[in-house]
Amino acid sequence: MLTSKELVNRCVNKDKPAWSEFVVRFRPIVERSVRARLTRHNFSHTAEDIKDITQGIFLDIWENNKLALVKDEDRITGWLAVVSQNAAIDYIRSQAKFNRQRSVCVDEDGTLNDILNILPSEISLSRELAKEDLTEAVDKLIEVLEPREKLILRLNIQHNQTHKEIADFLNIPLNTVSSILRRTMISLRENLKKKGYT
Repeated sequence: MLTSKELVNRCVNKDKPAWSEFVVRFRPIVERSVRARLTRHNFSHTAEDIKDITQGIFLDIWENNKLALVKDEDRITGWLAVVSQNAAIDYIRSQAKFNRQRSVCVDEDGTLNDILNILPSEISLSRELAKEDLTEAVDKLIEVLEPREKLILRLNIQHNQTHKEIADFLNIPLNTVSSILRRTMISLRENLKKKGYT
């Protein structure tokens, strides 16, 4: 049986039998991570949703050769857990946007109303849209960071991990985590200011 490191390296080199083994070996971890994130956000889901998201994750990893980004192949399960939870968050966001576009609601007497008729006031709505724009701007800025910086920042702001938890998880000094987070947060703030966010 191949070690995780050997398996990842073969997958990076587009070895299809190795990829099939990779999917079989790590599918349970991906599915558990996706389910955990959806449940944590109280997002209603089915077994089919989990299956679809999981297939999308593996497809994205294979097509975009994302395993080449893994620095420590022996810690692939942790990397996959983070990737899976991020994919689950993206799924929640995509479903929320889709539902907003076509939602109806039922009032007390059973009448169906278009959601547009009960939206908050224009001020609240513009505030909500601004919040979505800010989230997208932050996501874009995070995407261009170095892989290690990106992972540390996502663990901190999206997965609510403390500096110590991140240091333990990545097996790096606590001071390194703190300085990377401080540096990247300052950089994020400066870039957001340039884009007009205060």
